[in-house]
Amino acid sequence: MSCEFSEIFEKADLFRKSGADAISWCSVVPKYSDALIPKLAEFDNMQLTCENSPIALDVKNPSQVGQDRIADAVGAGLFFKPPYIVVDMGTAVTIDLVDENGAYCGGAIAPGMHAFTDYLNERAAQLPKINPADADYDMSVGKDTVSAMHVGCVKGFCKLADGIIADIEHDYFKGESATQKTIFTGGSIALLPKKWLADRKIESNLANIGLARALLINKGVL
Repeated sequence: MSCEFSEIFEKADLFRKSGADAISWCSVVPKYSDALIPKLAEFDNMQLTCENSPIALDVKNPSQVGQDRIADAVGAGLFFKPPYIVVDMGTAVTIDLVDENGAYCGGAIAPGMHAFTDYLNERAAQLPKINPADADYDMSVGKDTVSAMHVGCVKGFCKLADGIIADIEHDYFKGESATQKTIFTGGSIALLPKKWLADRKIESNLANIGLARALLINKGVL
């Protein structure tokens, strides 16, 4: 949530006009959280944290788990029975596991697609900026600079995700395929090759679904 949104909230009184009964929210930027908390004090609201997470956090330091990752994991429970995997494609890509007992077990964090593609353009004088959506996922060898970057950056990024998912499947799914129990979300989904995304479960509102479910579970409605 940006400062601009907070100001709009205060001036336009969005919550009162929305007809909603409560607000469920999360933040990974402490200064925005600190600014928002007093503005929401008069409303029925819940900030999703490690303390009120409706699923157990089986990690070394629960307070370090991003609230958005908790929201994603809770949201995915609407679509799958455990175990399942959540892949959030944003500035970073996070690949997280909810185990067979329904506990969030952590996962992997890697640079997002923009980091892959922009880094080479910014650091290497002769390498151009590329549009990942233009990549041909069938290529294994690029015949020019751009197509070579498509293979290395775009296909390489997808292979990184597939490799981590395969390792999680091997270690936690007891012979069951994880393919149909993995859900993708995040703002960078549109940058990924359509062929690679084919037949994968995608839910762009996963975190919002998780926030709503977390609120209802904490209130005893679910």
